[in-house]
Amino acid sequence: MRSRRVRGLFADARRLTVRGVDVVINCTQHDFNLRVMRAALRGGAHYVDLGGLFTWTRKQLKLHRQFQRAGLTAVLGMGCAPGITNVMSRYAVERLGGRARSLKIRVGCRDLSRQPTGFFFPYSAQTIVEELTLPAYVFDRGRFRQVKPQTGWERVAFPAPVGRVWTLWTRHSEVATLPGTLGVRYCDFKVSLDRPFVREVMRRLRAGWTVRELARLTPPPRVPNDYEIARVEVDGAWRVECHARARRRWRAGAGDVDTGCPPSIVAQMIASGQIAARGVFPPEAVVPVAEFFRQLRKRGMKIVEGRP
Repeated sequence: MRSRRVRGLFADARRLTVRGVDVVINCTQHDFNLRVMRAALRGGAHYVDLGGLFTWTRKQLKLHRQFQRAGLTAVLGMGCAPGITNVMSRYAVERLGGRARSLKIRVGCRDLSRQPTGFFFPYSAQTIVEELTLPAYVFDRGRFRQVKPQTGWERVAFPAPVGRVWTLWTRHSEVATLPGTLGVRYCDFKVSLDRPFVREVMRRLRAGWTVRELARLTPPPRVPNDYEIARVEVDGAWRVECHARARRRWRAGAGDVDTGCPPSIVAQMIASGQIAARGVFPPEAVVPVAEFFRQLRKRGMKIVEGRP
């Protein structure tokens, strides 16, 4: 979809210079997060990204004082998961009086298209390969512990049209920040990936396929028709969900919508002064919940809450 408000340019994230901008939204692969973040700092720009797959996020948080001294704000992991899930977690804990013991995050998606799609990656091939091959982190009884990749399989029942889907533990940034911010004793994250898809990815990796070769398997653009639900459940007592559907006019799938809109919303909040704290923060620490939810609804997403 073309827009006069958008202009495309090429830049090398390894040698990036930032000049004359208010906020940098970094949507590159998480390997580049620190480089782009430091470029924003040198250029006097605020910063937002889509997440650092746990380990990069923890490294980025160490730049807090530098951003604070520069009078700048950085919000880390501001897509859907992490991002929307972090803000929903804070909201859910507050609904239970501000204290909670456990926090479980589940994301489920279903393709509603009747067209055969074959084998393809629903999002970054590199990220999915890392999620399937690197140990995941779970925060349990007050400490982080690693769990083997491709474990923790759980069939989760989401509302229609997603329904029951398989989920598994993967390395994610929510687990890196939510326990410290919200004081929970347990926190984990699981995402829906079909078992046959996981088996096929691992088969090809064992056969010597590279991530670049796997990424080429993604089919050409088509009219998307899928639905995604991001869920947060606190103490088994309160549940908050964000529902997103594909936007055909944008030629964007549900995951594109709920991942692409939040960083734009938060960048505008920083630029307008709605987020005024200076330093480096996870979303749950600084994003105003009510206004953020209102902006999600304006973009076609739905917030649903209640008892499990």
